[in-house]
Amino acid sequence: MNLETHLAATVRRMNQAQRLARFGSWELDLTTGISVWSEEACRIHGLEVTNNVHNYDDWEAMVHPHDLASVRASLDIVRQNHSSATFDCRIVRPDGGVRHIHCIVECEYAQDNILTGIYGVTQDVTETLKAKTDLTTTEHNLQLILDLIPLSIYARQANGDYIFGNHVFLSHYGIAAEELVGKNLRDFVRSESEFQELSAQDYLVLSSGKKLVVSEFRQKDHSGADTVWRITKIPFIPKGQSDAAVLGIAEDITTQKQKEQNILHMSEVILARNQELEQFSMMVSHDLRGPLSTIMGVSQVIDSIHLSQDDLSVFISGVRSAVSRLDEIVTRLNEITTRKDE
Repeated sequence: MNLETHLAATVRRMNQAQRLARFGSWELDLTTGISVWSEEACRIHGLEVTNNVHNYDDWEAMVHPHDLASVRASLDIVRQNHSSATFDCRIVRPDGGVRHIHCIVECEYAQDNILTGIYGVTQDVTETLKAKTDLTTTEHNLQLILDLIPLSIYARQANGDYIFGNHVFLSHYGIAAEELVGKNLRDFVRSESEFQELSAQDYLVLSSGKKLVVSEFRQKDHSGADTVWRITKIPFIPKGQSDAAVLGIAEDITTQKQKEQNILHMSEVILARNQELEQFSMMVSHDLRGPLSTIMGVSQVIDSIHLSQDDLSVFISGVRSAVSRLDEIVTRLNEITTRKDE
């Protein structure tokens, strides 16, 4: 392979590599103001690869108007200080498309150390910036969703340092989002035993790599009010980290527990009332038997014999006494019935 063929192959491989990496190279001769661009530099700027010779003013015309001042300032520093520089800007292609580019600039000197030109690389970072923007938007939307969910959601490191917490979590502890930065589990627990219990739960999750469900965990909130939580904990890997952390999702079941306690109390009251009614039923059965027997006996006597006025008065007195006893029993029955309704 002769030198010319070898050089052509090298240029071809360079162009292929630049296309894959989406960066182009260029050289600017400060004495003539003419720059020569690589094939990928042309593609980035929306030009044909054969249209690779331009003067500096042609390139400046493609810089987005809002970025032109900062680009000029960066290049002026390079010329004045004979230093390298990096800068980002937008360019407007001939078809109107806008691309974001990242530029690295170096100086070129003649043998007598005189600055004769600058050269550098231009990388198209449009898709990278879009991905970052999309990621930021996704994270923002995810935070909105987390704040809409009526559950306490939080994450903390194995050492107890908090990573994030949604609005329910923050409200429980009475803090703002910025106050969570740098906070540790110890900053929120009410006692050493509570710290040990929560730390043991976290350790179990991280050491086993499995989900843990705590059916009932009691804790006071920032105002001192008693709360009850059902907690689910799972291990997860935070963005940009290699070590697992704990993601916790806690449901406030305080109201549910209060309802359960109320239902239990009502059940106990009903059971006690039923026992009273059973005792009353036995008492009524016994107490009614006497007055009823008296009334039945008197009625049979009156029906079978002829009585004098005095004897009749005695029997009638006995009937009245039995009826009075029945009235007392009915009155007591009404009182117990009224208490049951209450």
